[in-house]
Amino acid sequence: MGFMKKSLLCALFMLAAAATAWADAPSAGNKKVLMILLDGVRADAVLHGDMPTLHSLINGSWQKEYKAASTDAGMVVQDAPPHSAPNHVSMATGVTAVKHRVFTNGMTQKGKYKRYPHFLGRLANAFPEFKCGYFYVWKHAANILSFNDRVIYKRAGDPKMINEACEFLKNGDAAAVSINQPDYYGHKAQYYPRNPSYMMGLASVDRYIKQLLDTIVKRPNFAQEDWLITIAADHGGYHYRHGGRPDSGNMTTIPIVIVGKNVKQGMIKGTAYPQDIAVTILKYFGINTRKLDGRKLGDEVQNISCKPLKDDLAFYFDFDKNAPEFNQKTLIRETLSGFSVSMTIKQGVWQIPGSEKLKLANGNNFTLTFWAKIPKELPAEAIIIGNKDMKNPANPGLAVIASRVGDEQKDKTAPGICLSIGCQDGKSIEFGQFDRTDGWNFYAVTINENGTMYFCNGAESGYFYHMAFDGSKAVIDSKLPFFIGQDGTGKHPAAFSGEIDDVAFWNRGMSRAELQKIFEAGRKGKDIARSLAED
Repeated sequence: MGFMKKSLLCALFMLAAAATAWADAPSAGNKKVLMILLDGVRADAVLHGDMPTLHSLINGSWQKEYKAASTDAGMVVQDAPPHSAPNHVSMATGVTAVKHRVFTNGMTQKGKYKRYPHFLGRLANAFPEFKCGYFYVWKHAANILSFNDRVIYKRAGDPKMINEACEFLKNGDAAAVSINQPDYYGHKAQYYPRNPSYMMGLASVDRYIKQLLDTIVKRPNFAQEDWLITIAADHGGYHYRHGGRPDSGNMTTIPIVIVGKNVKQGMIKGTAYPQDIAVTILKYFGINTRKLDGRKLGDEVQNISCKPLKDDLAFYFDFDKNAPEFNQKTLIRETLSGFSVSMTIKQGVWQIPGSEKLKLANGNNFTLTFWAKIPKELPAEAIIIGNKDMKNPANPGLAVIASRVGDEQKDKTAPGICLSIGCQDGKSIEFGQFDRTDGWNFYAVTINENGTMYFCNGAESGYFYHMAFDGSKAVIDSKLPFFIGQDGTGKHPAAFSGEIDDVAFWNRGMSRAELQKIFEAGRKGKDIARSLAED
């Protein structure tokens, strides 16, 4: 009798343990996933592009039950250059380069895939009934191993590859699709939203995305299925290239979009990275991601509050009345798009009164905007406006630099507009660059409540470019004043000469959309003074 009791207790214990294990085990249920990688797509190009399908995903109007958490300020992996290989591998594995060991192109075959396999391999291991497929153009993608023979790998040119992916998606469960076309046009004709060839490539990408999504919607059980769709670029581009530092702006700011039935609509909270894609997918299916580097996206959003323009305005100068005096009184009155007066600096400097006593929201939230007309001939590192001691770029504060040759800008005769910001960790963000033109351009720098730092350029052609970075560690309060034409010491050796107008500073951050609104008003001759009067 005692033996029977012990046997019964043992059996009950085993059943309870099994039930617990089953409860903790991942379950696919009706969940499906489509991961789309866009090769060489700048975030600002998406906003300018003819991409109705992608835009419908972003604004949450694609399908009734589906919402999107997205960002136009995603970043490439931060421990490798903005090349395809490290970012493709991070997106597939959920770890950064220091773990997967793919630091640049030509290294994909050396990745640590046994330890960090392609997420499709992990899905195939967890769900033996799952049909998983990887579709790509770039030949080196074949080296990103899944270590599961049931994962289909197929390579072809974009049109054929998309057709094969669509055929698979008629009854497949998990697919990764890598579209190459934007990168091809970027290398061939330059990565710019103003470039028709590059933008034509993005329009083709949107049609490919529509083709994939239409296939999903036509599935007989689509209404009962729960799809997770992720879309992200591996890098951006500048001129004909992408490389250099992982904070080099044009090449490192990428779009990231997460779409699903249980995703919150809005701007992704914090900064998103390629490694977050694999982790988001694996966590969606309940698979352990403890050893991975990414975080799950889509659960939290941070929509930036839009306030009246006058709120938290610390200083504003339109130079219409009582124009400031500075070295040698080199002031010339001109017009800017209907503005009445601008200030011209000829190797002069002007200190903005009281600017050393700024009180910034959340410690480092701020917005700086101005218009500038910058001559072709300037000494290297000439500063338009700044409040940091540029003897050491890691010093606290910021400086907008009129003439710097960046990582990938090989033309030494055409330096661009850059941003230098000091950080808590003793490093600096060296951000740029925007191309210089002969006419008036709008520039803006902000760190908003989401911790996102935007550096924007409204060009005379009407295009509104931006680059972004994680601004949470930036230190803006330098205890030094802001100078126009100088750094925060007023003693920087490279003298700036040029024209500047409508300089404004707020003790709060703004969204990219708010900054673009200020730019569009300025293009129509409406300066901030008029906007404030009408606010």
